[in-house]
Amino acid sequence: MNMVKNLSALLLFSFSCASLAGTGFLKGEQTSGLNKICYYEGVSGTFSKTVGAATLCPLSADDGRGSLRIGNSSLQRQTPISNTGFLSGEQTSGLNKICYYDSARGTFTKTVGAAQLCPLNAKQ
Repeated sequence: MNMVKNLSALLLFSFSCASLAGTGFLKGEQTSGLNKICYYEGVSGTFSKTVGAATLCPLSADDGRGSLRIGNSSLQRQTPISNTGFLSGEQTSGLNKICYYDSARGTFTKTVGAAQLCPLNAKQ
């Protein structure tokens, strides 16, 4: 009986952690130079994705917290040119922190966990 309780608790914990992952829906956008920052509202809070300025923001996006994701695949480059930016600000929403970076192509963002520090510089 004790083993059944432990297994039930483990399954419940697994599903509750997975529920933090999910899809967010577009709530706004901001254009900066050659970049467009798309803001999404999801279960874990607001998160962002950076796309090219001429690109439409998708109506929904994955917040990158999926349990089946390997590595940092949600941070795929949207432009073929490497672009280094330096931390210019941050905004915390729920379990997410949006880090803002200024670069030669304009501002871009990177979303990390709320308890994490924003890297001082990042590549787009």
